[in-house]
Amino acid sequence: MGFVTKRLNAPGRLGPDLIELREGVGLTVEEAAGRTKIAPSVLKALENEDWADLPDPVYAERLLKSYVSFFGANESYYLHKFREGLEAREIVRDRSTLLPRPMRIGAHEMAVTPRILAALGFMGFTLLLGGYVFAQARAMSVAPPLELFAPADGEKVDDPLVVVKGKTLPGSSVTVNGAPAVVGDDGMFEYRLNVPRGTTVIRIVARRRHGNESAAARRVIYDRPLPKQPDES
Repeated sequence: MGFVTKRLNAPGRLGPDLIELREGVGLTVEEAAGRTKIAPSVLKALENEDWADLPDPVYAERLLKSYVSFFGANESYYLHKFREGLEAREIVRDRSTLLPRPMRIGAHEMAVTPRILAALGFMGFTLLLGGYVFAQARAMSVAPPLELFAPADGEKVDDPLVVVKGKTLPGSSVTVNGAPAVVGDDGMFEYRLNVPRGTTVIRIVARRRHGNESAAARRVIYDRPLPKQPDES
């Protein structure tokens, strides 16, 4: 919250200063209570200087400190006026003799809201960044998909020229029996190779630049007919 400019009110008058602080940011008592998690009755008692309606002075002072910190105002100034008001009414003569009674203090009373918001924002950013890095690392480590359209496994061909067609993830590299194939922007690839007579195993590998690989194999059988022998007479 931004810096609050205020005028100096009479010594010992805490109420007008608190009203001016709250109204300076356009909040009602109920709205200020909701944001600071301090009971509206306590805030009204502080603003009206109804000292009898406040909890014990030590606890009330803690609430006041938390309340003033929420607005980013000078804590020392308001605490000094609070103590002046108590002493003027002979509620507290010597703070050194005042011991706080044991009680639970809520986290909202011990922390400043802007700092909490900043810490939560930083934690949220760290979690998002960590999740993004993790997702990217996981995506890079996963093997790319590999789909083959031709040839069929065990296919018999009558021509030594075999066309290998398939699809993988765009940006991946593909090799056919160790030779690189061209991969298009859509992930489609095609490679032509000559096979010898008989059975040939064609091994296709798709690989990410910094990741794992996917592999597939196809067997083709080139059954070239033997040349006819001339008839012997």
